Amino acid sequence: HFYKRSYYLVINMRCLILTTTLLFSISSVRCSQPGAGERKARLFSMFSLINFPNDECTSSDSECGTCMTASECSGKKGLVSGTCAQGFGACCVLRLDTCGGTISNNRTYIRNPGYSSTYSTAGTCTWTLAKCASNICMMRLDFDTSSVSQPSSAGACTTDYFQGTPAKTGQTTPLICGENAGQHIYIDAGAYNTASATFALTMTGSTARSWKIKVSQIECSSLTKPPDGCMQFHTGSTGTVRSLNYQDSTAYEQLQSTSYTTCVRQEKGYCKIGWKQSADNQDTFKMGRASGTYTSLNGKGCDPSGQADYVVIPNGSDGGQYNQNCKAPPNSVTPSADRYCGGTLTCITGSTTPAEVISNIRPFILGVFSNDAETTTINNRGFKLEYRQISC
Repeated sequence: HFYKRSYYLVINMRCLILTTTLLFSISSVRCSQPGAGERKARLFSMFSLINFPNDECTSSDSECGTCMTASECSGKKGLVSGTCAQGFGACCVLRLDTCGGTISNNRTYIRNPGYSSTYSTAGTCTWTLAKCASNICMMRLDFDTSSVSQPSSAGACTTDYFQGTPAKTGQTTPLICGENAGQHIYIDAGAYNTASATFALTMTGSTARSWKIKVSQIECSSLTKPPDGCMQFHTGSTGTVRSLNYQDSTAYEQLQSTSYTTCVRQEKGYCKIGWKQSADNQDTFKMGRASGTYTSLNGKGCDPSGQADYVVIPNGSDGGQYNQNCKAPPNSVTPSADRYCGGTLTCITGSTTPAEVISNIRPFILGVFSNDAETTTINNRGFKLEYRQISC
């Protein structure tokens, strides 16, 4: 009997230790964004025995989801699509398929009503981008699908347009229309206050429209948070940047009345950045030139009183050599130039030969400006530029 009682005692002690361990190992699930790890704590049910964070996952349909329990996904009205956390978690895809509403969860897709069919009802859809935690600094919107009415022949978004409005600081985004799949924008979220950013789509007429836009919430400490003033933010030592409404397949009109900054994160070991127009064809840099005209222009020739459509590459030079290699109008040599326009990207004005423009100014930026004085005779297609970071 003594041995039997001892045996039961050992079993009971083991059960007590196991129960205590489970109670103290319950995982906390946090509001999160790509690459940021765990976020604001929110406890699972005490009966959840598996530990895993609310990290990003890829759904069975290759969409961006969030790893959580299936019951939690159901509570958020999400769709379970695949597994995560070594099969113990559910990859939850969150969607809002209404004209307007409130987005309060990270990694939520805004889709047009009836997606993947088109939407042709006129009106205004406004989405409130509510922070899921107080330390959210930015909202990032990735345009997976974005097809609304094209601008006028002068580049004006008069029929349909998206626009983002920051919560507290910064400018509203330019009016965005046309074809913009693959583009993204950042909007200030108003960290540590109750204000919320908004994103709206104004629609007139009965154009067949389609949109699918992923909303990600970016913490103030995240490496994916851009510097202040950046509407777009690219990462990686190489990449491609396109102007709004630029598509490879069709020469759409560049949008007028834009003023924004595209930034590139400086990667470790790199001190300069080089920009060159894509080699796809001759029309990959068309900032205010008539069709078939490919002469370059820079410097004072791109002033608002003159050309007025241009990109800014601060202290840009020919191959990074600051020894009077550039040429500005009317015909003066100069070590560098900031503004670039015309039909070819190069710091040599009056040239039709593309050349890489290198900047040593950090943070790495590309300013984009267009005026409201376009005419139908000007082929303002915009640009498709490739960048490479240059080691120190």
